Amino acid sequence: MSAGAEKGPESVTDYIVHHLTNWHVGEGFWTFNLDSLLVTTLLGTLFVVSFALASRKAARNPGVPRGFQSFVEHVVNWTDSQVKDSFHGATPIVAPLALTIFALIWLLNSIDLFPVDWWSTVVAERGAGLEYFKAVPTTDLNITFGMALAVFLLVQYYSVKMKGIGGYAKEFFFHPFNTIWLSWFNFALKVIEELARPVSLGLRLFGNMYAGELIMILIGLFALTFGFPSLEHGWLSGLGTTGLWLLQFVLGLAWSVFHVLIITLQAFIFMMLTIVYLSLAHETHH
Repeated sequence: MSAGAEKGPESVTDYIVHHLTNWHVGEGFWTFNLDSLLVTTLLGTLFVVSFALASRKAARNPGVPRGFQSFVEHVVNWTDSQVKDSFHGATPIVAPLALTIFALIWLLNSIDLFPVDWWSTVVAERGAGLEYFKAVPTTDLNITFGMALAVFLLVQYYSVKMKGIGGYAKEFFFHPFNTIWLSWFNFALKVIEELARPVSLGLRLFGNMYAGELIMILIGLFALTFGFPSLEHGWLSGLGTTGLWLLQFVLGLAWSVFHVLIITLQAFIFMMLTIVYLSLAHETHH
């Protein structure tokens, strides 16, 4: 364990930085956030294996589903209905993709429901000797933009596949104004529109989850007020240690309950926008 990890944070700023700094290797562009990659890989594997086992069990026992198998079937049916309502093409990849996006993002977001010091301090610092470990992958811009970029590339692929090179090019140069004189203006608008999609997808998910993580950290500071000399004489110190722990518990519980809605909503929005973008890519009426 490093010396910094042994002595712990000395101020509010150190505490916040400690919880918002990734375990990483490399420098500059070639920086790899190992914590984000590790947690994403583990939860992605958990999703694939658990849903595959539930599907195999359903194939062997076609009766009334129970337990986790019933949950999986409800999630699959719900996702399929969302796709049928918003996507009118015949591409078989859309429903599995929507299910994967929703389930994976929800799992990644759900890490934020754990106590703020559990992963970074108890598991990583004390258990594995890591000075820094940010456990919520969706608070890492690389992860959210990576998923948004994957959706962007799929949209471009299906746009070319369904409309052909000529139809794809016409969307850039002859829409919305069907005249050669404004083709340059159409092109600029289309480029901005296409680039705005992955940017909005990645930033929306990152911004909401990063803000939620920061709020959890600030709530966690209540019980640590007496640990920081700069806060010893603040207004919170008048509550006493027991009062601060109680305040932290109440606020943390309230925010966690509300956060369940946030993490689900963010996964749903990312999934629905992916379906809508792929649906637009399959339209050929222009």
